[in-house]
Parts: sequence; structure tokens; C-alpha cells
Amino acid sequence: MTMNKTSALLIFLSLAAAPALTAAPRGSRSYAQQTETFDAAGGKAAGGRYSNTASIGGVGGMFTVGPNAVAKNGYLGQLFETANLTLNASPLVINEGGTSQLAAIATLDDGTVSHLAGRDLFWRVSSGPVVSIGAQGLLTAANVYQRSSARIEGRYPGKNSFIDIGVLNVGDDDFGIYAHDGLPDLWQVQNFGENNPRGVSSADADGDDQSNFAEFIAGTSPTNAESHFSIELATLPGEPSQKYLLFSPRLHDRSYTVEYSLDLGAGFKPLTNASQLDFDATRVVLDPNATEPNKFYRVKISR
Repeated sequence: MTMNKTSALLIFLSLAAAPALTAAPRGSRSYAQQTETFDAAGGKAAGGRYSNTASIGGVGGMFTVGPNAVAKNGYLGQLFETANLTLNASPLVINEGGTSQLAAIATLDDGTVSHLAGRDLFWRVSSGPVVSIGAQGLLTAANVYQRSSARIEGRYPGKNSFIDIGVLNVGDDDFGIYAHDGLPDLWQVQNFGENNPRGVSSADADGDDQSNFAEFIAGTSPTNAESHFSIELATLPGEPSQKYLLFSPRLHDRSYTVEYSLDLGAGFKPLTNASQLDFDATRVVLDPNATEPNKFYRVKISR
């Protein structure tokens, strides 16, 4: 083969203008890898299921496959996974209407721990009396009628956990629609359930003409018309100046004061000259001076 000088010069110039010789890209269904990234001071390559970052000479890179990270000691950077999530609250027991700050500790797959603030997690009320959980993880408890517990779920990427927070009942008359009506919330819930309109103080749930408040004071059942406080006035034959007042039920944990009035506009006074006798749940009170034509009686009950 013969070559003139002009041809030789053209070949030389073509070689001088060509890029540095490197390996060609390689690929498959799952990835495409630039071979240059394995060189010292290489770059980053990525495919459908992985990414690879090379570093300077003598220090390796970092390789990720799928959703999991594999970190090797001595690599330029490391990825981690949360192996365990432990929730905490301060304080752990609060009064009704009070607040508690939620947070968490994440144990990582390399054995180290990461302290997480309330804003770092997603919080959800699983059950219990909670008004709200703010964006910073501040929990506000609702009012309760007895000591209760709230179960809270905390979620962090890849993990979730639960914590129980105690809620103390510090007010006896502050729950739901039963609040501030003069009756203990617990008594109302036990008889009517939570927030039942039939359970408010002024209601007569069993239709016996005595309100729930009156039934509570007397110690009778507000859901049974046969259970109510009764008063009866009687006169014995041959004793027109005496009257007997009978009332029931008489309970040991209550005190009873019989009062009288000769003029309802003037109010009532205690009946001081009477004698009494108890027969199980019935009390009999004798008024020896009942000669007035209009004498009214009532019984004052105290708990």
C-alpha cells in the first residue's frame, strides 16, 4: 500500500482531535453504567434500579439498589434505615385539658440513635380523649369523667409505633353536655352513657315527675319510674292534733331534715319538736303540734 504525504497528515490530524480513549457505556434491562465512574474522581451514574457515586482515588463509592441502602465502612457517604422507633411524651400523665409534648428516638441499622422532634413524625390518635395534636407534636387532652388513657400512633419513614398517655379527671362536672349542671359526670355516664340529652340534670328520663338531679340527691334510679322519693302524710284516729310524715327511701349516706311552713310565701323552717322512728328504708316523723289548718311539710336531703 502506498501513502502520500498529504494522506498521512490528514490521518494524524484526525487522531489529534479525537477524545481520550475510555470504555464504552454498558447496559441491560435494569441499568446503564458509565464505566468512567469507576475511575478515581469519577462521577455519578443512575439506572432504573440503582445509583452509583464514585469518589477520589483510594476511597470507594456508594451503591444503592431498590428501596434499601447498603452502607460500607470507609465510603464517602452512608445511607441508613430505621430499625426501631420508640415514642416518648413529656409528661406521660396529664390532667384533662392539659398538654404533652410528643417526640421519638429512632434506632438505626448501624446501632446509632437519632433523636426526633415532634415535627419529624406523623401523629394519629388511635383511641382516647384527645382534642388535637399540633404540627410540632403538642398533644392537647380532652375533658374526661374518670381517669382515661389515650393511645397515640407515631409514623416515621418505614416504621410506626404506639404510646399510651394517661389523662386524669380533675373536675367532676366538666364533661361534654353534662358539664356544669350540678351532677357528677361519672353518675350521668353510668346511667345514660356519654353525652345523652336524657341524662342532663333537668331531664326526667323515667317520667316519674322527679328530675335527674332530684333522683341523684335522693339516691334513686333515674331510669326506673318505680324508684323515686316519696312522702306521705297521715293522721291517726283519735289524735287530730298529731300528724305522721312518712318518707322513703332513707339511705345511710344522706341526712334528712323535715321542714314546715304555715305560709308558703314566708318560706320553710325546721320542724324542731318532732320525734322520729326508722323502719328499714322508711322514716316516720311525728309532729305533735299539727293543729294549724294549713301546715305544709317538706324534706331537705343532703349528701
